Amino acid sequence: MISKMAVIGIMGGLLCAAADLLLDLKGPQNKKLGEMGIIDSEWKNMAHWRFVWSAILAMFAVPMYSCGFIAVMMILQTEHPIIATVLTVIFLIGAMGGFMIHTFLCQQPTIYRKIIAKADHELAEDVIRSVFRQIYVPFFTLYSMLVIIPAIAVIVLILSGYIHAPLWCVILNPFVFQLIGFLFRATKLDIFIDAPSCCAASLGLAAYGILALIL
Repeated sequence: MISKMAVIGIMGGLLCAAADLLLDLKGPQNKKLGEMGIIDSEWKNMAHWRFVWSAILAMFAVPMYSCGFIAVMMILQTEHPIIATVLTVIFLIGAMGGFMIHTFLCQQPTIYRKIIAKADHELAEDVIRSVFRQIYVPFFTLYSMLVIIPAIAVIVLILSGYIHAPLWCVILNPFVFQLIGFLFRATKLDIFIDAPSCCAASLGLAAYGILALIL
């Protein structure tokens, strides 16, 4: 059962990475626009179907990649049930937010494109900025509960011996993968402008499934 859930988790993380690429693969010509830098110049040139299918893939990916983390927690549950239960609850709340966040990000380009079609760039920026500020708190809170808090907890549990895995397994989580993605982007090389940074966290979520198989 645990092995099957781990494999589903790996597949879900890869599916989520595909959804991220559909949403965020824009190329080196893309520029950040607006006061907050949350508008991408390439939105107006990207095919609308990419945003539609990105949200559809995320709909399936979120419950699937959750299976990988749950598989790790099922193994931890045998020796440390309270820790496993608390982390599972935190992760699942974050996963709920993960779909909300992804769907919101898929809607922004459509809103922007519809408004600039009327040649009102100022209104487009104002709407995108206002909507983003409206969900700012749940956006980053739920992101932390999905990507950061569980990952750091797993790292600490591996280092402390609560999770019986080789020390190199501390890299098998979305937090470390995202940091690696940022390092690639920091090189300023065109090939790393989008990938793997834009899908690094999703690949890290898939890595929970790998960790479960190792355990």
